[in-house]
Amino acid sequence: MNWYDKNFDELTVHELFKIYKLRAIVFNTEQDSAYYDPDDDDPQARHVFCMVGQELVAYARYFTTDDHVTFGRVVIAKDHRGQGLGNSLMDHILAGIKRHFPGKEIIIHAQVQVEGYYRKFGFISYGDQFIEADRKHVHMKYPGL
Repeated sequence: MNWYDKNFDELTVHELFKIYKLRAIVFNTEQDSAYYDPDDDDPQARHVFCMVGQELVAYARYFTTDDHVTFGRVVIAKDHRGQGLGNSLMDHILAGIKRHFPGKEIIIHAQVQVEGYYRKFGFISYGDQFIEADRKHVHMKYPGL
């Protein structure tokens, strides 16, 4: 199991293909989302992912906006769920943000069904629920690292 944290230009063509394939499987097939993916945030994002051999098993991206950092596209391959990879992925996301964007507040749009999961990492919900990509979401923030 190997973890990586790369900017867009550092990704190989094969890594990028595997990232887009996993995102399509999870978001378009499993979650039946028609949300536009890939999008224009990919080139500015850092991409955190885990490989087991040649298989991409966990992925997320993070990037800065005007005044904060955000992350998303958090996915675990179906065959690897329930093995603690989500916690490891969150640890890698937070460590990468701390390294590359120290002191910046983190604000995310979390799907409502995983709101409790992010709370375990110190995230705090605020505001009303809203619909994004045909799913209920909530704003969550994390104090600056």
